[in-house]
Amino acid sequence: MRLLTFAIAFIPLLSACSEDSATMAPTADVIAAAEEGDVRGFVFSYWAYEIPRDDPGECPDGFNATEEEYLSEEYALVSDEVKRRYEAGDRDGALGLLPPDACKDPLVRPDPGHITLNGPATVAGIDLDGEHSTLAGGGQCAHDDFIGPNGEQGIDNQHWRLMGCVSGYRPNGLFDRLFNTNSSILENGYSTLLELQLIEGTRDAGRVSARLFTSAGPVSKDANGKVVRDMSQLVHEDPMYHSAVFEGEIKDGIFTAGPVDAKLRFKVQAIDNHYWFRDLRIRAEMLADGSMKGVLAGYWDIGNFFNFITEVYIGPIHLGRAAANNSGYMCAGVYHALPLVADGHPDPETGKCTSLSTVIQFEAVPAFVIQPQQVAQASP
Repeated sequence: MRLLTFAIAFIPLLSACSEDSATMAPTADVIAAAEEGDVRGFVFSYWAYEIPRDDPGECPDGFNATEEEYLSEEYALVSDEVKRRYEAGDRDGALGLLPPDACKDPLVRPDPGHITLNGPATVAGIDLDGEHSTLAGGGQCAHDDFIGPNGEQGIDNQHWRLMGCVSGYRPNGLFDRLFNTNSSILENGYSTLLELQLIEGTRDAGRVSARLFTSAGPVSKDANGKVVRDMSQLVHEDPMYHSAVFEGEIKDGIFTAGPVDAKLRFKVQAIDNHYWFRDLRIRAEMLADGSMKGVLAGYWDIGNFFNFITEVYIGPIHLGRAAANNSGYMCAGVYHALPLVADGHPDPETGKCTSLSTVIQFEAVPAFVIQPQQVAQASP
């Protein structure tokens, strides 16, 4: 009997609470201003962690255990009473019988260990540090880089090192299926917006300034469940979700830009949080229909990472432990493994790295990015 499964089994069916749409039809003034300033906007229509399918790497020691498996004897002693109390409506009493919750406080239990993916794998991404790093080479926050799908050297993605032997992160696992639904964008959540302004050259070959934003709310989708293109997309009013301006280039049909720090809000099902990415870079193919497809790669702050995977709620009910159980890891194990795989932003006092490299696959369609001050100016 998997005690925590009944508490979270229905989560993938939930949508985030509805909010006002961030999408509206562009006015003639908006279109004219964009043309005059040579500005192009995009709204992300797809967002997913990089989960390599062709060569995800081997886990010779197996996959990580869940807490229920690791503490099977402790769970067996209380399983009947937990189920009885929960079904009787005594949720707090039921959960109080379980072992201390390391997803709320990772120090309440000793480190149970966490299996990382230690061998090679073929992973899409970017060489963030300009080196083909190896663990044997030593140095600060030493790690083994991956090889890209086209033989690229030096791909940094310690996120996959950390979670590559978690069953829910493997190809066709829980996260793969979740991202394939695109629910974080389509089901009343938020999307990421990108705005480019031409600085020099042409739209097909030139230097641009760029900026990332979180949308003000849900984006519109058509009857086929696709994000509607060429619409005005309102920017979130909180400046925390506005990146600084950063430089980029379009050359030979490829857009590259960065680095830039960005906090991007994410809302899906029982998660309402934000990512904190540092030294984020973009590499994307500019497609013939005006859309783009590529990767965001940067360093994910490890404190924010742990908070992101554990702060899972339905109303007042904290479900971080249930989410970990459903995904196939233990919160305490991940917490203790994070500093061991982190490869970015060393603390100046301790020398320990405080972020881990990560890769996001994305697609984006043309849009007009409307900032809050533009909305205020247009109001009567």
